[in-house]
Amino acid sequence: MNESVLPVAQPGTATPAAVSAAMPDPSTSVATSSDASRTTDGGRRGRRPRVRPYALDRERYYAIALGGRRTRLRRLKLWLLHTNFRAVACYRFSHQAHNLYARNKLLGLVPKIMSGIWRRRLLNRHHVMLDPAAHIGPGLYVMHEFGLIVGPVTIGANCVLHQNVTIGQRVAGGDHGVPSLGNNVWIGPGATITGAITIGNDVTISAGTVLSKSVPDGCLVAGNPGRIIQQNYDNRSIMGVLVPVPDDHG
Repeated sequence: MNESVLPVAQPGTATPAAVSAAMPDPSTSVATSSDASRTTDGGRRGRRPRVRPYALDRERYYAIALGGRRTRLRRLKLWLLHTNFRAVACYRFSHQAHNLYARNKLLGLVPKIMSGIWRRRLLNRHHVMLDPAAHIGPGLYVMHEFGLIVGPVTIGANCVLHQNVTIGQRVAGGDHGVPSLGNNVWIGPGATITGAITIGNDVTISAGTVLSKSVPDGCLVAGNPGRIIQQNYDNRSIMGVLVPVPDDHG
């Protein structure tokens, strides 16, 4: 695989205003989930706590969408009114069903059919498709769900996705590879990320960016074609609350 890395834009290039679009409340502090501190092995030493991605997704939604006020009524409204939250739940269920079916077709058949119906409903009503074969770390946050297409890619923890984002194969030039994204990546509305490229940790991809080259850690990227606008860019103010990054995701 012949992989190239984006060059840095010339000094004087303005940071696009699109980065600030659809920000979470900047007063939200970076925090860890209480679930992450709990072990599932009875507290025995020498064992890692089990990572439960959906539990951490849910905690992040409670912290950002509910402002940490998790009454029963507010949690019910989250399930009923937030299609973006249900899109994440659908992906987690579909991913587990996909893995179960791969291990045992008999046990996995019914979950696979159920997940297929759920995914089809999301696709038809909201044009959302998160491939069940994708590997996405905990803390996934879909800010606006409409027109979201994610193929069988690899994405780290705490990814933020907006509407009309496409992540998948480039196809052109015979490139059938898919991107691999690191932890704490913020992807703005209308961005397209394709090909066998690597996006580093703490990368910010501005609205409308078309990206087909690799990006190192901590960069702000914008434009068509995408280019690095700023290195060592701090995206914590737009990421909102973060969940702990598991060892196997960075």
